[in-house]
Amino acid sequence: MSKRTLVPAAALLLAVTGLLVPGAAHAADARPAATAESRSAVVVAPGEKLRLGHGYAMTLTREERCVGSADGHICKSVTDGNQPPGTVSLQSFGEAHGTLYSPLYIGPGRAARMTVTRAGQTLEAQVVTLAGRPGYATGYVWGAAGELDEPTVTVYDAAGRVLARY
Repeated sequence: MSKRTLVPAAALLLAVTGLLVPGAAHAADARPAATAESRSAVVVAPGEKLRLGHGYAMTLTREERCVGSADGHICKSVTDGNQPPGTVSLQSFGEAHGTLYSPLYIGPGRAARMTVTRAGQTLEAQVVTLAGRPGYATGYVWGAAGELDEPTVTVYDAAGRVLARY
């Protein structure tokens, strides 16, 4: 293959993976959320806005995770010690069209999968993290609106071992 045919393929690969190409222009200010079928973690840059659907977005930094809409964001520190290592917490946002669940795992393990179980249905959350070993991972998944029972959140590593449960 000539270099001429490799350049477009490399550009496509970079566009699909979300890597920045020096000097390349960005068409949008936020990356769209991954599909529900995606099983691998979405790796974002610090401060990058990830659209979650229905007007919601998420941003991560080394110090906090923020989730919200144009009406406001809720930011949670991942470094202040209010959530002990090896645990998972859950934020939810109820809307007429559904409920956004956002688990937050803080700990030494690498989260590869997160589930939210509510009303007898288990939802697979999309795992989101920063590059490297930031000490936490978060996720998101949309569920049905108006469910009343308390959800159970489980975080797994790549081998399927439970890292934390809420």
